Amino acid sequence: MKTLLATLLLTTGAALAQEGMPPTSTLESREVAADQLDTIGVTVDPQLSFLDERGYPFQLRQWFPGEVPVVLILGYYSCPRMCGQVLGEAFRALSDVDFEPGKQYRILNVSIDPKETPEIAKARKTTYLRQLAKIGGDDAWRVLVGDQDNITKLTKSVGFNYYWSDATQQFSHPPSLIFLTKDGKVSRIVKNTTFEPEDLRLALVEASEGKLGTFLDEVRLNCLTFDSRTNTYSLTARTVMRVGGVVTVLALGAMIWILLRKERQQAATAQPQPSSS
Repeated sequence: MKTLLATLLLTTGAALAQEGMPPTSTLESREVAADQLDTIGVTVDPQLSFLDERGYPFQLRQWFPGEVPVVLILGYYSCPRMCGQVLGEAFRALSDVDFEPGKQYRILNVSIDPKETPEIAKARKTTYLRQLAKIGGDDAWRVLVGDQDNITKLTKSVGFNYYWSDATQQFSHPPSLIFLTKDGKVSRIVKNTTFEPEDLRLALVEASEGKLGTFLDEVRLNCLTFDSRTNTYSLTARTVMRVGGVVTVLALGAMIWILLRKERQQAATAQPQPSSS
């Protein structure tokens, strides 16, 4: 059965390639989303080359290694619905985060469609730039296109699985934001079509490796765990048990200290006082 299924999938992929359709990056799988977690800690190749929305060559080494974390958004600019929704929601949430693009983070869009051009990328940027209500968004946001080889290497390295659907004439892919450290290492993947500002803030603090955020942010990251099922930072049973264990140890320590102090006071009171004669 597995052999037959594999043969059918490969045959379908070959037929699409013969019809001039974009090559399949990866076949549809229910386990795709779960596999993305395996890419945490993987570093993107800084030698990968693209063209930006101005038509200028752009190698990832221009930003990696850099000074600030990067929000990587993969999709395609002629997408009829979801890619625009993800980008708009990401910008809405980032607009409510008190970090400034360019100074504390950057944004990198890369198209998964090798047929798209810098002109299409520029139109996408012009349409959505106004939704990022931040000064410096223009310089901090690059919108890239590239050939299939570079696209495939990048998407595979960060665990972004997609395929071309002949039925819908669209690319099918997960809606996600990929947070990279200043060295280009995958720090967090948030998969959703809507995003909360607090989750993106914590993801940026996490990707900055302690260089962004406040003491409270660090406390929250230590107390909260990123739940890949809900795609949000929240208390999990393990976290509650860990916090409960710390509280228990502190309570026991305080109790022991109080008992020892009381015992010393009682011993001092019981000692005979020297006579005054």
